[in-house]
Amino acid sequence: MTLRDETWNTALEQVVRTGKFKLTDLPFNESEIHTCRRVLREMESYSWLERDSPHAAIWRAGPKAEMLMNLSEEKLRLARE
Repeated sequence: MTLRDETWNTALEQVVRTGKFKLTDLPFNESEIHTCRRVLREMESYSWLERDSPHAAIWRAGPKAEMLMNLSEEKLRLARE
């Protein structure tokens, strides 16, 4: 699996587990962060993830993830707080 694939998979799993995350919450080392950040921004462009602003550090489930993944209402509410 490529780093891009691992990032995509890990980000979606993290959204399911916690509802929101920071890049530093993901299990990647410093040399991989640049690629991970690019993947997260690409996921944002496809509506899988969203942030409050382009420079916000916290990522949440985007509209597509909310629609297609079985995310609990409580987790979605907590992620918005």
